[in-house]
Amino acid sequence: MSFFNQIVNKIFPKEKKNVILSNEVLKRSQNEFNSYEDWHSSDVSNEILDKIFRAYHLKKTDIKDPIPIALFQSEKANGFAIANCSSLLDSDYKMLLEHFKKQVLSLGYRQSGSNRKVTAEQDRVLTKEMYYLKPPIQMEPPIDQRFGNISLELILHDEKPHFLKIMASVYSDRLYSEPENFSDLVEKLFSKE
Repeated sequence: MSFFNQIVNKIFPKEKKNVILSNEVLKRSQNEFNSYEDWHSSDVSNEILDKIFRAYHLKKTDIKDPIPIALFQSEKANGFAIANCSSLLDSDYKMLLEHFKKQVLSLGYRQSGSNRKVTAEQDRVLTKEMYYLKPPIQMEPPIDQRFGNISLELILHDEKPHFLKIMASVYSDRLYSEPENFSDLVEKLFSKE
């Protein structure tokens, strides 16, 4: 490397690339399952689900709520994200991820994949926990797509929740039936059945 290039690199260092620390199937321990069951059977989970459900509906009418919600709406995909806030504990986000997965599975969906990817970025560690769920298998058209494919993602920065995102992506192929209304999925996600 020439002297000039060394000087330029010291003055303008190249950005460090993200380094993948781990990329594996997301599996919960027995302790995590027990913690979820305790959370799910508590009154706290009811309060949290009610708060977020209320915040979701207020956001749809452009009214602010202490729980920040972002909405995603298009012809092909609908969803929402719950940002980190003081109204929720950090541990609640993982519990919500598991709750939403359980609710979608109760609709007859099947888990098609799960992943936990940890990446070192310049000044933080980014963790992405994700479940991918698909409607029941059906061979004869029109195929009932229900709400479409559903992805659940929890993004953490330095092990602190950044946001939890729920997306339903629909098929537009004529082999598939019209998707069910996303608002019906939201109702199911926030129920405690």
